[in-house]
Amino acid sequence: MKVISKPELISGMVDHPYDSNPELTAKVNFFFFSEDGEMAMAYYESQVGWFDADISGFEEIDYVLEGEVRLTSASESLTAKAGDCFLIQDGDHFRWEMIKPSRMIFFIYPITRDIRELIDSFYKR
Repeated sequence: MKVISKPELISGMVDHPYDSNPELTAKVNFFFFSEDGEMAMAYYESQVGWFDADISGFEEIDYVLEGEVRLTSASESLTAKAGDCFLIQDGDHFRWEMIKPSRMIFFIYPITRDIRELIDSFYKR
């Protein structure tokens, strides 16, 4: 067992740029990896803004701590507020919009090669 304090979540944060919207730079801290390296857990903060997402080879569960997030695909739109949890599935394509400054905790499974390379680029490993 382990408690991960708010100062630990914040102190390990790095910039998370987005190719689809270079004006948005969020902050992220990948603070847990499963022993087999297949699952990651992260803390995320972003100001108001958007990016486009194409999910391939993994799924993600997000829990909104603060703020408001809208996900919009060609066929649907959902809005998640503080206290809500949402699932992003392999094959989803959508625009992710932070309507309000937002803080989230999220899980990714499995960690693909592309995700591993992205995480490594954040921490210059």
